Amino acid sequence: MIKVNFYEERTRTILFYSIVFLLTSIFFIPEKNLHLKLFILFIAISFPLMVAKGLCRWKAIFESRIFLTSTLFLAFSLLSLFWSTPTRSSDILNPIKNIFYLLSFWFIFLFAFNDIDRRIQILVKWLIIVGSITAISYATYQYFYLNHSLATRFTIPGPMLDKVRTGICLGAGALICMASLLFEPNNRRPRSSVLLLIAFAIFLVTMLLTHTRLAIAATLFFSFIMITLSPLEKRNKLLLAVFGIISLFAASFFLAPLLDAYINRGPSLRLTIWSGFLNEYNQYWFGHGLGTEIQISEGKLAGFHSYHSIYLGALLSSGIIGLGLLLLMISITLFTGWKLRANPYALIATILFAYSCTTGLVNFDTVISRPRGYWLPFWLPIIVLSVYELKSSERKVST
Repeated sequence: MIKVNFYEERTRTILFYSIVFLLTSIFFIPEKNLHLKLFILFIAISFPLMVAKGLCRWKAIFESRIFLTSTLFLAFSLLSLFWSTPTRSSDILNPIKNIFYLLSFWFIFLFAFNDIDRRIQILVKWLIIVGSITAISYATYQYFYLNHSLATRFTIPGPMLDKVRTGICLGAGALICMASLLFEPNNRRPRSSVLLLIAFAIFLVTMLLTHTRLAIAATLFFSFIMITLSPLEKRNKLLLAVFGIISLFAASFFLAPLLDAYINRGPSLRLTIWSGFLNEYNQYWFGHGLGTEIQISEGKLAGFHSYHSIYLGALLSSGIIGLGLLLLMISITLFTGWKLRANPYALIATILFAYSCTTGLVNFDTVISRPRGYWLPFWLPIIVLSVYELKSSERKVST
């Protein structure tokens, strides 16, 4: 028994630090395919080993309503491949692989994060450190060494993929920094608070440089939500809110070139895009299938194939049923997270997930993707909340 426990603990530790590396390296590995290969290698070694050694919590995980509803959505999305009309074999294979990677990672995470509070603290710390250092390094290189103007949209190369995903991840980083400042115990050293404020400023400024408008608005909105739900006294909450508003106006003054860039970009074409795709939508209940690439056939956007909404993507690929399952998954996750709000880490994960759901309103095609960019702020809070849900159920049973 001692040998088994020793083996399990060593395995947990190795898997935990491997997960920390994989999640933080989304920021700093400059080549997206290299990160994907490392992720696949990690899954290919870890998951079969856990299955062989009986370390997967097969029965326990199905007690999580978050996992159950997520599995229902993912299973129906897979089922829709049977009535899809793919143009390439990858249109079928990629969704299957992406769902396998996600569910395998979920089981590994559940095993590795047994001491969830302590290990979440470590993961959050390294995400803040690596994310902020990477962001300031690339910003310095692009705007000082390459002498880009502030109107040039900032991006972090590699698994972030593009400016929008970069902006959303940097906004999530800013929210994590704020949460660490507001919810962590009062015995934090002053030096740590200063470093967190610096990291928060880095995430916030570099996010503004991406010109990702909804990420900026959502970050500001959920920052105020976080202040409202924090354990601070009402007077301090009010002072923070006023300070935030004054800082926002001050930033607007000093970053006037960015505001000009936002105005010059003009109104978004989202409504035109969505209208064009809805004109192509005719498989109402079951959708056109996850492996089908739908294109707008008429108008100035003819040939366009990016849905620009995870919700529209679910509707087109898996119909009303698929969209309903996605909304059920999101609702159950948010409801469960709110029930667990007494735990600050669960509350922070809930706010981050709500932030990701908001930014997905006008971005991306699907939540079933490779572990890059948007995958991190969307799926990681879901997985974290499922672990807290199971821990809460175990405590209820033991009492």
